[in-house]
Amino acid sequence: MAGHIAFFSFPAYAHLAPTLPVVRGLVERGHRVTCVVADRFADRVAETGAEVLRYESTFPWQTGLSDAGDHEAMVQTATSFVREGLAPLEVALRRFAEDVPDLFVHDLAASETARILAKHWGKPIAQSCVSMASGPAFSMNEAQAAKGSVEVDLDDPVLAELFAEQAKLVEDLGLGEVDIEGFGGDHAPNLVFLPKQFQVNGADFPDRYGFVGPCVVPAADSDWAPPPGAGGVVLISLGTSYSPGRAEFFRRCAEAFAEQPWHVVMTLGSAVDPAELGALPSNVEARQWVAHPAVLKHTNVFVTHCGMGSVMEALSLGVPMVCVPHHVDQQVIGGQVANLGLGRMIDRGVGAEELVAAVAAVGADPAYRRRAVEMRGEIERAGGTERAVRLVESWLAG
Repeated sequence: MAGHIAFFSFPAYAHLAPTLPVVRGLVERGHRVTCVVADRFADRVAETGAEVLRYESTFPWQTGLSDAGDHEAMVQTATSFVREGLAPLEVALRRFAEDVPDLFVHDLAASETARILAKHWGKPIAQSCVSMASGPAFSMNEAQAAKGSVEVDLDDPVLAELFAEQAKLVEDLGLGEVDIEGFGGDHAPNLVFLPKQFQVNGADFPDRYGFVGPCVVPAADSDWAPPPGAGGVVLISLGTSYSPGRAEFFRRCAEAFAEQPWHVVMTLGSAVDPAELGALPSNVEARQWVAHPAVLKHTNVFVTHCGMGSVMEALSLGVPMVCVPHHVDQQVIGGQVANLGLGRMIDRGVGAEELVAAVAAVGADPAYRRRAVEMRGEIERAGGTERAVRLVESWLAG
């Protein structure tokens, strides 16, 4: 039976993109889907056929999150995520009051509104997870805390004030005292966009975690090909999320590979103008955007920031990696790439010689490619979009 499903997404492309094929699949199967999204993604979501409910994002995209690593910075980060999770509450309450969804699906990084409304109306809820899943067998929060230098004190006055604001907002909206503690991804069904074989302690996760692998929109046609005589291809990308020192990193890469036999493709993203890099060696090209699958088909080694979307994109084509993570979640993912023998992880600040050596080592050792190809097989068997749609329908049916 067709139902009404509400999707709440965190306003970052890497979080939104895996859900779009699932939303489209649900719409095609006759379900009504309402996607609650920040304005800048509204047009992209509308292409799926879902209804778009816009809200005003509060996340500090222009400045990014502080990477100071001290307690104040950690509190500011936590506050930013909680405020973003609450940002759609008023608009969603107005929209759904007379048309309550049968199922709420929320991103792991933006759960508050969906959890409050689902509990208020007594409706089922599920979590979409674009990174490592958390549960009894593994905690992403604990793994990230272990990579950082400090832990967040939940009794911090700033957080205490935030939680008080949250409680007042819920009360002012007439939602009563809705306690959302213990009502997150650890307990609800999870749609996880990676294969179980890549998940840390994946074999120990219960069946309510649906490891469907990456769900991708078919890549647009591209005629990209390496130039004749190229001695292999290296793709370099830091993804779309904010991180400091991007231009300096790409300049260092261009210099490092200037005298090497590989053809190097650097995708810069919107935050770096190719002109900032100056003159490039003849074997290095820099673009703000390129269809990664088109390049990865020819790529020997992928140098990546280790966002999960980028890692899954590479493994879907059996490409090994050199990981240069910045944020702590990327460090956890990069660690798993290294642990599974799918590539190496190095510090982003290493010198040119160390970077080239890491790429050369991964490119020269066939074991990295073999294991990446094996993981490609696991991704294909995970089920992708078709299985994800079936799982959401099963949660809808209860």
